[in-house]
Amino acid sequence: MRLHPTWMSDQRAKLGRFRLRELFIPGTHDSSSYREGLPPLLWDTPINKYSITQDNSIRDQLLQGARYIDLRPAFYPLLKPPFYANHGVVSFHPLQVILKQVRDYALKTNEIIILDAHEFPVGFRNNNVHDKLVQYLKDSLSDVLADPAISWNSSLEDIWTRNRTVVLTYNNNYVASKYADIVWSPVRQRWGNVQNVTKLKDYLYGIHQEGASSMVVADMAELTATTLGAVTGVSPGLREMADSVNRHVTRWYFEDLGPTTNVVAVDFLRGTSIVDAALYWNLKKVTG
Repeated sequence: MRLHPTWMSDQRAKLGRFRLRELFIPGTHDSSSYREGLPPLLWDTPINKYSITQDNSIRDQLLQGARYIDLRPAFYPLLKPPFYANHGVVSFHPLQVILKQVRDYALKTNEIIILDAHEFPVGFRNNNVHDKLVQYLKDSLSDVLADPAISWNSSLEDIWTRNRTVVLTYNNNYVASKYADIVWSPVRQRWGNVQNVTKLKDYLYGIHQEGASSMVVADMAELTATTLGAVTGVSPGLREMADSVNRHVTRWYFEDLGPTTNVVAVDFLRGTSIVDAALYWNLKKVTG
């Protein structure tokens, strides 16, 4: 497992003048969907096969160099604690477990981390639940949350100077409007929702013809199972699909897509070299 624990801070003098949307930020898809220590015999159970997307904890993903964390919060009012990190309807960890790893890492390393709350797959039936989650996120991360007033138009150095380096984004218009003092404007995830390598390549290369965006955009560079395929078990599992595509994804971003990339989120980060691709292209931008 290749480690890049402080790659941003290590290059602060060179990268500090850039904005986050100008850099290649490596990340993970459904970052909380991991089960460490799971015996290989259980990888292909019906639930695990289509829900596990990462091999390692959030801490270890960050150690490997991921700086974009894709979070899917769920709310279960009868449980204590009520907030969980899910993949669809499958619960993986209490949300506090995930947030603690992000907070601890930011405090220890001063790395800038984008924590992106998306989808809200269970329990968010009204805005009151969003209110509760925002307060929970604020309470859990208060000493590391970067001020949204800095904005995406500011530089990495502007974030570092304030010594709070977790950029919390929230993909909900109500929250983005009401809590603009807590959450940054949303990241736009770009989904191909395809099931083979050729279609994923066509999709990713196609969106890179769109030109620069004023938003932070995340390429979701993975294959997805269809609902019918997952229910019937006909579709390959997520690990098998990642094994078939990750080496190609790495090559595409190393060779062609790197110069126009912002955020890339992958399944099973350990099986890619996407962090190395990001480091390569970010340093190319520094040197012109």
